[in-house]
This record gives sequence, C-alpha cells and structure tokens, in this order.
Amino acid sequence: MTSYSNKRTLANIPLLLGGIFMGYLAVFDETLFNFIFEFVVQDQFSISLATVIAAALPMFFAVGFIKQSVLRSWQTIYYYEKMLLGDFFWVLAIILLNTITFIIVTQEGVHQFNILIVAGCVSFTIYLVIHSFKIRKKYYP
Repeated sequence: MTSYSNKRTLANIPLLLGGIFMGYLAVFDETLFNFIFEFVVQDQFSISLATVIAAALPMFFAVGFIKQSVLRSWQTIYYYEKMLLGDFFWVLAIILLNTITFIIVTQEGVHQFNILIVAGCVSFTIYLVIHSFKIRKKYYP
C-alpha cells in the first residue's frame, strides 16, 4: 500500500515531465526565436530581445512546473509563489503552448523534426486544462 506522500509524488510526475519539456523548448527549440526574429528589423537589440523572450519565457514556466512537482517544500520569491497558486499561471502556460503550436503549424509546417514538439504541446495543454479543473474543483467545490 502506497502512502499519501508517494501518491502525491506520482500524481505530479506529469508536471515534472512538462517542466522538462518546457526547459527543452527554452534551450533547444528555436521556434519562438525564429518567429520573433522574422518580423522585426534585424539589429543587435532585436536579436537580444528575441533571445530573451524565446529562452526566458518557456524557462519561467519550466521552473514553475518543476517547483509544483518536486520542490514543493522549497520557497521561491513571494509573488512567484502566489502566481503558482493561482489560475493565472496555468492560463498563461496554456496560451504559450498554444502559441508555439500555432507558430509551428502555420509558419514552419509540421515535419518530422517538430512533430514531437507539436504533440508535446498539444498533450501538455490538454493535461494542464484537466489539471486546472481539478485544482479549481478542490478549492471551490
């Protein structure tokens, strides 16, 4: 028989995997960078802005998902903790994943190199919608 803490840990494995996936999007995937870089004048400022947005935005959510799954007892910045407990974090993550999916499907086209990214974005979005409804039902029955 598994204990309560083991059940909580097993229930949060999808969030950990989602955090790792978002970290992958931040570090290895250049979809956001290419999309931003395509529509702005190419100078040093636009390159640095595209790099910051393409790397920092998914990593911001990756840290949140990993924090929700494995590092529950660790404290981070107060306002980041407040945002993680609210619905706004989940909605923004879903918007980011849908944006990446939209960019891949409309701008780059789905091919063998990014079909896994599209599948990951879609499946993680579905999981986040279901998870946010569970959280909402737990706090507001």
